[in-house]
Amino acid sequence: MHPKMKNIDKIRVEWDRRCHRCGRCCYEKIDFEGRIYYTDIPCEHLDLKTNLCRVYPERDKVRPGCIRLTPDSVAKGFLPADCPYVADLDDYPAPSMTDEESDSCNS
Repeated sequence: MHPKMKNIDKIRVEWDRRCHRCGRCCYEKIDFEGRIYYTDIPCEHLDLKTNLCRVYPERDKVRPGCIRLTPDSVAKGFLPADCPYVADLDDYPAPSMTDEESDSCNS
């Protein structure tokens, strides 16, 4: 586990408040040779107007492929580099749309 991720365990209650509601974490991703790439396909439960999950409390039951944010899952590189959950992590392996460009919560 990344050393700074231990701090996130202490502030789990505040995690939802950190979110910018960009919705990128709710788009399909592809793991190609250990690198995560975003697709332009949103989860069927993502409200595209609010960028909020329509089934948030039971999201991993309703959609088994949904990844809950934990220190270990966050460290794997599923979130944009400027996401508040990972913005302070050095050497964070942020996903991208292609090899040349990265994505952002602020787009």
